[in-house]
Amino acid sequence: MDKNVEYQFTPQPEKITDSDVHFGWFLPTWGDTAAFGVPSAARPRTLSYFVKVAQAAEDAGMEYSLVPVQVNCYEAWITCAMVVANTVKLKALVAARPQFFAPSVMAKMITTFDQLSSGRVLVNLIAGGDKAEMLGDGDFIRNNGNWELRNHDERYEIMDESCDIMRKLWTSEEPINYDGKWFHLENSIVQPRPFQQPYPAFYLGGLSPAAKKVSAKHVNVFLLWGDTHEKIAEEIADVRRYAAQYGRENEVRFGMRLQVIVRETEEEAWDAAWGLIEHATDAQRDRAGNTWQESQANLRVRELTKQEGFRLTCNCRRCQSIGGCHLWAGIATVRPGAGVSIVGNPEQVAETIRGFMDIGCTDFCLSGYPHDEAAEYFGRLVTPQFKKLEPIIRPDRLTYLETAGGQDAFKLPALQG
Repeated sequence: MDKNVEYQFTPQPEKITDSDVHFGWFLPTWGDTAAFGVPSAARPRTLSYFVKVAQAAEDAGMEYSLVPVQVNCYEAWITCAMVVANTVKLKALVAARPQFFAPSVMAKMITTFDQLSSGRVLVNLIAGGDKAEMLGDGDFIRNNGNWELRNHDERYEIMDESCDIMRKLWTSEEPINYDGKWFHLENSIVQPRPFQQPYPAFYLGGLSPAAKKVSAKHVNVFLLWGDTHEKIAEEIADVRRYAAQYGRENEVRFGMRLQVIVRETEEEAWDAAWGLIEHATDAQRDRAGNTWQESQANLRVRELTKQEGFRLTCNCRRCQSIGGCHLWAGIATVRPGAGVSIVGNPEQVAETIRGFMDIGCTDFCLSGYPHDEAAEYFGRLVTPQFKKLEPIIRPDRLTYLETAGGQDAFKLPALQG
């Protein structure tokens, strides 16, 4: 088994230590900024910038990059391929949308990426997004002669069957047959076979029963958006109950999807946090409050913005040791999605992470604004508290980046995600 993916297929350790922790970083293909609402603070959506962010993440000790899927993003698979070709060991956590690909096709896409990158791909399962985007992407089915948008649970049924099929295609020595509600295959086989053994790891997040059921059956890492340590402990226990139905209660690992704002001092960190959102436009705030209304995870984050100063209240031992909770939902007031941040000095950020480790988290998929600078801050101030940074030696072979992706090719404004 490839040593870089092996931990995702081993049992969850009873006590999580620093050596069990794995960091990832977000690649902002929908736009980046140093200050919401300030045009001059925006970063370009170009290949050169994406590679800059990815290399900064790699230098900071990150193991993978998460790439989003939305109408204002570059296409994730092609972006991941380009970025992987311009980094040394950073993996791509690439979005897989089962309702848009036949499972056999998606299985071949994943193993092709896996082989050609020597095992540098992970699979982020996506069931849907904002309703308007799904309408535009054509996620419809025919029902009595009429077109209907696929509902939430149907999308997870499709994901369930897709994962089942892909796993069988990757591990079976013989062609497979499959007859399900959504897919039918006869004598199907996928070449090339996976580079990573038994196959690239699956990631998934979501608070709905449907999401937890699919995760319990198939995923290696279940990602949760930021919340209090107590709330995350409840969610982990719930997913484990689902996983126990399939004998996997000790196989599913847990991770946090968090923003991070770290500076040398706590005062500097809070100044940076408020400076990030204080100039946000009314349009940005309206969009943050009216997007992804079907997502239970997003609705939960919106609830957290109602707390005073957008600061979460957590009474765990770790938070008490650093003078209170350092989780902040301010970013969720100006953009939808994973908007809870850890804000503080290096010790406060590290202790907040360890608070999540105490309740069962091994993976931390992080981001910060702007993403290249935030990765540098994290790598310099926080990563060394968990592991020794190894220098990245890059070959001098990337000169085409001077002209590639030289302009921001989008007609619509950047979402500054």
